[in-house]
Amino acid sequence: MKYRIVIGIGISVLLLAFFMLTTDFGRMVDALAGANYWFVLPAAGMYLVSIYFRAMRWTVMLRHLKPVRTTRLYPVVTIGYMANNILPMRLGELVRSYYVGEREGISKAAALATVLAERVFDALTLLLMIAAVAPFVSVGGMLEALGERYGVPRWALVVGFSAPFVGAFGAMALAALYPERARSLAMTLARPLPDRVATLADSLISRALEGLAPMREPRKLGILFALSVPIWLTEAAVFWIMGFPFGVAEAHAGAVEMVITMILVTSITNIGASVPAAPGGIGLFEIIARETLVLSPLSSVDRATAAGFALVVHIVVLLPMIALGQVFLWTAQVSLRRLSEEGRKPDDLF
Repeated sequence: MKYRIVIGIGISVLLLAFFMLTTDFGRMVDALAGANYWFVLPAAGMYLVSIYFRAMRWTVMLRHLKPVRTTRLYPVVTIGYMANNILPMRLGELVRSYYVGEREGISKAAALATVLAERVFDALTLLLMIAAVAPFVSVGGMLEALGERYGVPRWALVVGFSAPFVGAFGAMALAALYPERARSLAMTLARPLPDRVATLADSLISRALEGLAPMREPRKLGILFALSVPIWLTEAAVFWIMGFPFGVAEAHAGAVEMVITMILVTSITNIGASVPAAPGGIGLFEIIARETLVLSPLSSVDRATAAGFALVVHIVVLLPMIALGQVFLWTAQVSLRRLSEEGRKPDDLF
């Protein structure tokens, strides 16, 4: 566990160092000093609303395992996001799965499968949002400019942003539709493992496939995608609100152009920062948000101002979840350390 934390912190430090080295620090400080931080309050409130929509979606995904009210899941989701913000490798997903299993008496492996499916729904929804604004802004031109800046071909960016999530969705959907075949394939791959490990893997796979059951029903898939839209529109509203204290509104020709830019920045940043490495995507989030805002053809925001904007938006997204998650832990008299340690034990995923 300790080496993972060290690696995660190390990645964040390197990315933040790169972020700072490629920013005019003095001008960024000026942008931060001139911002009106009263906008933080409605932005943070909007982010908490997006978490409520996440809890609503998870209610639908868990219903076949056990009906759980959204109000009961909200603290669990918050604690999971808190753990993601302070632990590396997205260990908050394990924390959330373990905690809901302990609290509601459902299979933790099945709950983990629903959490992983959520991540795929998130990425696909963000890709659809990018597609929705593509007629109004040259997304291809932005990716090409981004690729030229960092020496990455445009096709590689397109594939890297979309292929893993489309492939994961296809694999999950097939596993949900043909669970026995998926289990048989998984056990074939697990055959070289020791008997005890293979038996444990068989049980975990069976429970995980149970968690994917909602993906067999087109109607439920439609509901899950429909609930994913307000999640990301409310998060895009966080970016939009925080654009005002940094003069981003004045850098656009009109309100519609700013909305399109903020949807684009939200989508590209969250897809790019979803790599399970640094805690909370620290460093990567700032770099991608800054570059996307700077390269948007609908705006004229300088890199230093965009850097300040990216830093503050990330703080608005991270700190309220850490604070509220800690409150929920204290209220429930639960230790995050215990949740993270127990959640990583295969024997505790049942």
